[in-house]
Amino acid sequence: TMELLDGGDLRDRAALPWRELCAYAFDVCSSLALLHSRRLLHRDVSPRNVRCTQDGKAKLINFGAMGPMGWHSGPVAGTPAFIAPETLHRSELDARTDLFSLGATMYFTLCGQAPYAARELNDLDAAWAYRPIPPSARVPGIPPELDDLVLSLLQIEPSLRPESAFQVMQRLAAIAGLRIDDSLPRDLATPA
Repeated sequence: TMELLDGGDLRDRAALPWRELCAYAFDVCSSLALLHSRRLLHRDVSPRNVRCTQDGKAKLINFGAMGPMGWHSGPVAGTPAFIAPETLHRSELDARTDLFSLGATMYFTLCGQAPYAARELNDLDAAWAYRPIPPSARVPGIPPELDDLVLSLLQIEPSLRPESAFQVMQRLAAIAGLRIDDSLPRDLATPA
């Protein structure tokens, strides 16, 4: 049997109020932190792969593209508008690869549109040439700290992104007043 995830996915629910998005992103980070602590990557974090429950939780689903950290060969996996540049360029992948996709998912869920509009892989390099505008420029009322977090996740250069899902959880907790479970491991596969 499987858990019933009857609250739709983030694509269906966009554009969400920023506090609700923070709670969902926090839950996704918890899943990513666990994966990353095992040196694994989801490789397809996108609004369609985050299902919501009726009680306000989010679950990361669809682990079919999962692969090991450090991988840089094999087929490109992921939803074009949400994949990190290093995936397309077949550079080494680490936790920040999934975090880029999380940032694109957060942007979409806040604004109702992807930060880098690309339907095909061939469109990505041109889309990445332009920095997305802050979410608050599209949706008034988003706090500057959330703008900063989302834009930091969307950095083209991986070294400029947060290093771990736990760091993102800490920032989300500070922005939206969320509580971090003390049982979460603190050292969660930060890049080498």
